[in-house]
Amino acid sequence: MEALGAAQHEIVARADRLTREKIAPRAAEYDQAAANPVESWRELGGEGFLAASIPRAHGGLGLDMPTYIAVIRTIARGCASTAMTLHMHSTVMRFIDALGTDGQKRRYYGEVVGGGKLFGSWGSEPAVSLSRTFLMETSLRADGDGYVIDGVKHFCTMALGASYYMVWCALDGGTDMAKALLLALVPADAAGIATDGKWNTLGMRATYSPSVTFRGVRVARDATLGELGGAIRVGVVESFGLGYAAIYLGIAEAALEFAMDYVRKRIVRPENVAVAEDPTVQRHIGELRVHLDAALLVLADSAARWAQADMVERGNLANRAKLLATQVGLDTTSRVIQVVGGRGAYKEYLAERAFRDLRTSTLMPPTVDRMLEAIGKNALGLETGMFRLGSGPQGA
Repeated sequence: MEALGAAQHEIVARADRLTREKIAPRAAEYDQAAANPVESWRELGGEGFLAASIPRAHGGLGLDMPTYIAVIRTIARGCASTAMTLHMHSTVMRFIDALGTDGQKRRYYGEVVGGGKLFGSWGSEPAVSLSRTFLMETSLRADGDGYVIDGVKHFCTMALGASYYMVWCALDGGTDMAKALLLALVPADAAGIATDGKWNTLGMRATYSPSVTFRGVRVARDATLGELGGAIRVGVVESFGLGYAAIYLGIAEAALEFAMDYVRKRIVRPENVAVAEDPTVQRHIGELRVHLDAALLVLADSAARWAQADMVERGNLANRAKLLATQVGLDTTSRVIQVVGGRGAYKEYLAERAFRDLRTSTLMPPTVDRMLEAIGKNALGLETGMFRLGSGPQGA
């Protein structure tokens, strides 16, 4: 594994200070309101983190994957929803880097670096399970000098909050994503976009992700990225899963730290000793700490190997990190409440929100079963991607 250098550590330390001082104190309020963390986005923009994955040549931080993952994980300790929205935005920046023209990069990167604009990524759809088949029913068709988009998207993160949305479409309604998939960058104020605004979920409430309908939404020809099917051939879609793993483990770290602080300070009678003196509690904490450390090592190793990995290997790296982060994160946040006891269920305590956020965020595709299948195929030398493509060969 590759250790972070001094400059990288300083960037992560800056993210940590920002999270502790500005982002974490707002997390409960945004969670309760189920509202976009607008002030936290502004703080991130002011510190340059909205440009985390934008190349330095375009004014961004140009973070390598180990540093980027460390930053996302650090922010997730304070607010999972802020970390998730930043990760979605940053992944769109990676797609622009991989697929965009020079003109598109100058335009869109300039709006982020100079204007603090945010970009969402909308791929999920109500009738399609991405863990079963990577298929888009939202259609994009040529019309005059532009395109027209029609369809419905589910879980539209940062709805009513971002400036652009990268909408995953199928050209002319095609079903073979290797030949029909096209990404369109749609301005948030484009005519024909509508949402009922319903977003009342168990956790990750401040990602604000209602369903959105597209009816005759027009975009310019230069609003699409790359060639047909290109989005699943450049090794970027896999980075979604790696970032998810970082978020899950950041949440779990915060929950475990809360539990350790609580049992050190909680004094019980008649012994008048801290709960931390209980051998049963010590065993629980010890087991959780070891499992969390193991998952963090796998995440760090996957991030360190990312730059040199091809598309298929990136899928495997992301799958193994996300699988362990899912399993360890769910176990950690659940058992932390058990260790803390009844007070762990109080909404004013971090443990309760961590439990809800982890349980909700780990529903992001691919599912545990799909990850296990793909990891097993990789171990057996059977090449496979992270997702199954609709009506076509397996790919990214």
